Amino acid sequence: MPFIIHSVMNVLVSGLNLSPKVAGTSTTSKTTISSAPPATIQQQQQQDVSRIQYSKEQEARQSHNNQVFNALFVSVPERNEPVAIRHTIGKRPKDFPSGAILRLGPNGASKSDGFLDGDGLLHCIIIPPTDSNTPLTYSSAYIDTQGRRLEQEKGGGRGKFIGSLGAAPEGFPLLFSVVRNMIRFQVGTKDTCNTALGESGGRLLALMEQAPPSEIEICKDGTIRTVATKTNLDGAIPANDPLTGGTFGAHGKTCPETGERIHVSYGSSSPPFARVDVFEKDWKLKTSVDVSDLSCPVMIHDCAITKNYALVLDFPLTIRPMRMLMNRFPVEYDPDHGARIGLVPRRDGMDRSDIRWFPCKPGVILHTVNAYETNDDKVILHALRSEPKTNGSYITSYTTSFLYEWVLDLKDGTVIREECLNPIELVEFPIMDDRFIGQNVKDCYAIGVKSIGGPLEMYKTPMEGILIDRILKFSLMDDKENGIRKGDVIGRFHFPKGWYGVTEPTIVPKVGGEDGAKGCYMVAIATYVPETPHVPLEEEIAKDNVLTSRVFVVDGDNFDAGAIWEFDLPYHLPYGLHSGFLNWEHLK
Repeated sequence: MPFIIHSVMNVLVSGLNLSPKVAGTSTTSKTTISSAPPATIQQQQQQDVSRIQYSKEQEARQSHNNQVFNALFVSVPERNEPVAIRHTIGKRPKDFPSGAILRLGPNGASKSDGFLDGDGLLHCIIIPPTDSNTPLTYSSAYIDTQGRRLEQEKGGGRGKFIGSLGAAPEGFPLLFSVVRNMIRFQVGTKDTCNTALGESGGRLLALMEQAPPSEIEICKDGTIRTVATKTNLDGAIPANDPLTGGTFGAHGKTCPETGERIHVSYGSSSPPFARVDVFEKDWKLKTSVDVSDLSCPVMIHDCAITKNYALVLDFPLTIRPMRMLMNRFPVEYDPDHGARIGLVPRRDGMDRSDIRWFPCKPGVILHTVNAYETNDDKVILHALRSEPKTNGSYITSYTTSFLYEWVLDLKDGTVIREECLNPIELVEFPIMDDRFIGQNVKDCYAIGVKSIGGPLEMYKTPMEGILIDRILKFSLMDDKENGIRKGDVIGRFHFPKGWYGVTEPTIVPKVGGEDGAKGCYMVAIATYVPETPHVPLEEEIAKDNVLTSRVFVVDGDNFDAGAIWEFDLPYHLPYGLHSGFLNWEHLK
């Protein structure tokens, strides 16, 4: 069956020449002359892209190892005491900077909750200066949130918060959990701070979009400290949501020219349902703009910025609390809501009336790559787009995502092109070199999906997910001289057999180099799951440390050469979410 699907896909691709090729391989272009109207041709191309995407998804669903998948979700204990890393392969590159490689993710949720209900567990790898004669170290610690402290005051056990995502796709259990949490803790949901990290002026925040953040410090010896919980950043985060205590976007962007940090945050209690915050260094609020013309709350997980604009994504993951009264989860995919990309001018004195909206095709964007402006009055957005099959499938099943490009025409206020750049590669967690945010960058990276399946037995949700076996490097520019098209895969790093990626990769800039020619390293963490004589059971993984995690360092300028430096961690990492690198001068 996989051969048949692959053959059908190849016929579609070769006939339409829609598939980006891997650099270094040859393809045969085929030009078709058609008398059909341009709109009809475009519609046909979209249908063919959808067929290719569907075929690739079905192929990924036929090879899933569900025992391995579940093994990677087993929670691990925190390791507060830093432990030396001894086993290394290769040498540390001379231009690899000192600092901390960080990975944040949910951990420790009960089986009646969702994976994403888990408390934020931060994993930390310290890379000391080369002349210090001290080893690399590993440590981990929970973000000591207000929610965790309230639970400790109640004595644990039945004094714990009930998670919100384990209820999906039903609404009544969620309504019950919110009411119970309000009675017990005077807040409806827990500030898990388990999603992503944000840094400005050396101040580091642990973020989860439906709660105020916690501020943390990373010490040079590997100690992790929570120094503030539910911080409102000196009043920047309004406490206008009784269920959460305030909201703050999980993903922000830092302008490399001005140092400004920009976040788009959303709420569901009352309008305005979103706002754009601009911070100077050290999280000092410079300005905030309400996005007041959203017809209902929508989930805005990420944003993008250009030199002159912040991009707001009004896409149809709508949030309607009244759905709970019909025993439906409040977050659903609602394509009838439509989709728009908003441009908020980045200038002093900006006002909500200055926002321009560009309607586009409905879908879901969870993570952006980058955006930039052209000299001919256009804004280009690159992001991963998915299209759930049903209203509730965003939560009940895994929805594949692909690399897309949107072209916004500033002159006539329309999206003149929305295109899948690569319908072959199923990808997640795109990253780029943050030093070039808002500029026309040459490439980006993303994790490649090996397989899709379930059920997940460790938690109630998600019901299915992915295994990750590679990191891909995509071209974001056409290079006719070398036969490379935008969207082509120009580099692949495959994990060794039996190793699976467990997090977003991390971009670490090289030390030195001229502006515009600064290279970077791609850091990826994978966990080895033995399959013989059997995949370890949950009890073995939790107690006996039978899995192994390894850090792979790959030169971004020579991606296909493989890892040039590897080291094993003393304890394994389970699945997590986002990562980051904190420079040595920002460690305490």
